[in-house]
Amino acid sequence: MCSAILCPTNKYEYMNRSQKYISVLLERLPKWELRSYEHQTTLDRIRDRITSASDIHAELNSLYRVKGFTEFALSLMWIVNKVEKDATLDESTIAEENLIFEKLRYALGDVPIPSQEPVSTPESSDISSSQELESVSPEPAYGLTPLPDTTATPEVLLDSWGKEPQTPSQTPSVGDNVTIGSEQERSFVALLERLLESVQSGNDDRTTLSSEVLSECNVVLNAASAPEDYKLFCKLLVEFLNYISDNQYLDDIRVMNIVSNIQDPINQWMQSEQNNRTGLLDPAIEILRDFKTMFE
Repeated sequence: MCSAILCPTNKYEYMNRSQKYISVLLERLPKWELRSYEHQTTLDRIRDRITSASDIHAELNSLYRVKGFTEFALSLMWIVNKVEKDATLDESTIAEENLIFEKLRYALGDVPIPSQEPVSTPESSDISSSQELESVSPEPAYGLTPLPDTTATPEVLLDSWGKEPQTPSQTPSVGDNVTIGSEQERSFVALLERLLESVQSGNDDRTTLSSEVLSECNVVLNAASAPEDYKLFCKLLVEFLNYISDNQYLDDIRVMNIVSNIQDPINQWMQSEQNNRTGLLDPAIEILRDFKTMFE
């Protein structure tokens, strides 16, 4: 009689739904495409830790604090949250797998993190967006990931996984290390523009971009420094994106109209000085607050 370690059929026996979902997702990643054998073994190590974890939330919170792995862990947290809210989700989608593999490659240093050009004029934004949409993989949500440590390998960095750097009794939220400022705001608005263009064009990356927008919204919601109107906008946007995802409305013309109509207020808000922003997000907030009436 074989043990659980030797029997693949017993592999998921003691996992909860979200843990099994993430474990299978990580198994499906094309690790042979990683740059080195060491990076492939790093992926194996991450998957083994998550698979054997007694608490996947604590494990991902711990991974979030590992230098360079912030966005990777944050994306996994978002998927876990989605799976726990929807009992019909059984296995990962290609869009989710592409997103997680992209974040992993950034974390490992397989590919450089793209630089973000400031969004200053419609002309420069259009050029930037068209170039980005031609890319095979979407950009990460800027402002979230610490720069990779050039003096340490991923294996060395992961040695800190599970070790509390400061206060062991305090579990940070996913937004504690994020500063909400002009750079993050520009990145967020650019990401929304890319999502709108992708939905309008019917591009294959629209689901992935929607996931990235959700991840960015969750960071804003958990950041103590975020303005209240910005938080409310993100909260309502999360509800909207989850609704259209659950009901498969992503290609609906009403979704295009809503995303298009909230674009100008958030752009104007982002480009204005902080002391001149009062009320600028109100039109977008009202649209998102009442979005369900358009689908009834």
